Amino acid sequence: MEKFLRTKGSVGDLPPMQEPPRGTFEPEPAPRSRELLASYFDLESPGGPLHAQCTADVGRRLAQDLPVPVHQIASLGLLRQALKTEEPGRPNPDHPRDLPVSLRSARWQHLCALTENWSGLSTGDRSRLVTALAKLGFWKTIAALVPTDPAGRDLDALRLAYFRHNADAQLAGDARSAAAAFVRARGVMETIARTEAFDPAVRYGAAAHMIVLCAKGEKQKALADMRYWLAAADEVADRAGVEMEPLHTSIYWRGVAFIPFFEGDHAEVDRQLQLAEKYALEAVALADGDARLLALENVHPVLETSGRSAKARRDIEGAERFYRRMTEWDPLDPKAHVRLADFLMGESRVVEAREAYRTAAGLGAPYASYAHCQAARCSLRLEQPDQAHGALVASASLDRQALSPLILLRDISTDGGLAPLRQWAVDELAVRMRAPR
Repeated sequence: MEKFLRTKGSVGDLPPMQEPPRGTFEPEPAPRSRELLASYFDLESPGGPLHAQCTADVGRRLAQDLPVPVHQIASLGLLRQALKTEEPGRPNPDHPRDLPVSLRSARWQHLCALTENWSGLSTGDRSRLVTALAKLGFWKTIAALVPTDPAGRDLDALRLAYFRHNADAQLAGDARSAAAAFVRARGVMETIARTEAFDPAVRYGAAAHMIVLCAKGEKQKALADMRYWLAAADEVADRAGVEMEPLHTSIYWRGVAFIPFFEGDHAEVDRQLQLAEKYALEAVALADGDARLLALENVHPVLETSGRSAKARRDIEGAERFYRRMTEWDPLDPKAHVRLADFLMGESRVVEAREAYRTAAGLGAPYASYAHCQAARCSLRLEQPDQAHGALVASASLDRQALSPLILLRDISTDGGLAPLRQWAVDELAVRMRAPR
């Protein structure tokens, strides 16, 4: 699979992009990002992919003074940056208060009021607010509000610390700083897993999450750490005296499956992921209205992990089945279609891959630029360069850090009539390569 190259330069330092020459390519339709991700701008719009539906539910919970859960599908900084690049002329807040008052929904106004009253909030309300800000991708706001080392050892204080460290990782200017912030966040999760005063379900989930967090670095040390946290999670469950809920058990099995994966025991990975799916679907069947979105959301990463596992053991039919189920379970999430398309591309099923990439590109942020570029690569493999030009222009326009679409456009625009398009690609590529890093 060809790499999607991006510059590390800051988009904010770039001059406005010159319009590509008209008449040299067929423009692609605009992505549906603003429609499908409207909840990221009002905390209330229904519909869209599951992560957007969960964002609207976070707004409901925040407004009704209900607990705000930590969702599995996180909002990385890339999402808001992609939205900003797609439509720079529309409101693109970096902080909640950046959205004009006239455009604020009641839930958004409540979010702003809580943010402005930070000093008067209890630790519990601060925790609820910061969890909502993290779901919205407002990492700068979290960094501005939460001290580097928040005081307190209760669960809400630890959640504040965890999100502050995650904010530091998201905003880090280099890989070393991001890694250091990640280590601090992992330390907070470890504290949660070890604190016996906390609810067993909380500790069980934290211990299972530690297995995933430890799956980095040198193999033997990672395996030893993962086995330690497996034993810790099992001990919490044994001492709880009651069965863990299906949702927590599903998350546990998905985390545990990293251990046999590291050991190369693909049959055991398959068995454990089958259990993760079994409990995930059981959680959906049993969930009431208040917990249903959490259960639905959990199925998405279970299917994704199962697809990767099947591919790793060369179960091609199984991998395709899981990836297609992802697109059926969460049809408006472009990531699901990108995962399917990447799989199909790897199997040299180029026509099908292009269709899936085009679907992802139409759905939008934060995958539209990548999907357009990959769709163009499919067209080039199919010897249909005329269908690649518009996709490459769209890819370059939707991500000002993208280099691959400009390089491809420069290299394929060899016909005399495409000289203006080639020059545009060359000029824009030079601008991006000169951006300060």
